[in-house]
Amino acid sequence: MAPKRKIRSISEFSEEEAIEFINLLHEVRKGMKELSIDDVYLFQNEDTPHNFHLWIFSRHKLMEKFGRKIESVRSIMNYSKENMITDDVIKEVRMYVQKMKEYMKKF
Repeated sequence: MAPKRKIRSISEFSEEEAIEFINLLHEVRKGMKELSIDDVYLFQNEDTPHNFHLWIFSRHKLMEKFGRKIESVRSIMNYSKENMITDDVIKEVRMYVQKMKEYMKKF
């Protein structure tokens, strides 16, 4: 779903866009659950000059050492950039992306 205009917040969605968006988000989370992704953080910040974005940040066991607070996300991302950009990890990510693409074709 892509809005026809530039917006910064969910509050700017029309009723139709809001319904379509929540239905899409619901399906994405259901697909992630099927891939055993049980916990996620959802981010939508309005204090940037950019247009609307929603980030879905999945939680994994290896992240536990960083804590479960919002502040842990930056540390997790930095750790991942420094330690997890390997051929095996990229291959695994691509596999999950393909599975989600297949799942979302049903939507």
